[in-house]
Amino acid sequence: MNHKQFEKWILDDSPLSEGERKVLVAHLESCEQCRKLKNGWENSLQWMHSAQTIQPATGFTARWQIKLQQEQRSKRIVRMRVIVMSSIFLVLISLFAYVLLSGSLNEFLANVITFSTQALLVMTRGISTITTLIDEIPALLRWSLGVFMVGIANMFVILLGFILWKAKQNQKEWRRAEIYAED
Repeated sequence: MNHKQFEKWILDDSPLSEGERKVLVAHLESCEQCRKLKNGWENSLQWMHSAQTIQPATGFTARWQIKLQQEQRSKRIVRMRVIVMSSIFLVLISLFAYVLLSGSLNEFLANVITFSTQALLVMTRGISTITTLIDEIPALLRWSLGVFMVGIANMFVILLGFILWKAKQNQKEWRRAEIYAED
């Protein structure tokens, strides 16, 4: 006997027509399996409706929001990495295509070496010019400027140390928040 239609009627919450209800009642009188299903379903519904509602632990919403923010941050980081890597890959593919389409790898390498050499010469001339200008500055002023520059460099080293320390503190705080969110 096919019980699918009767099982559907028993488990479905929508109201049955008078004819469907009569057919179901007649079937339930003769079918032990469907009668057990109906009684079990009614008992389950009664149990679900009478069950006590459990309230979430205090701070659940805050932990959930922290975890959601961390997941979103992780997704943004992954997305940025994918974009950067894709861009680098695109540039490398473009460079490779240029080399292939320009005719020869030798010509490309010669152009790169020529450009690099010219850039190095320009920088060397610039440093030479700066050295000549520095030699014309009085020694006392050069020493004062040197001490000032060392002070500025130290300030940047201290600032970098503070930034790294603060980043480490933030990382510890995020880990504590993750642990708290998991609890």
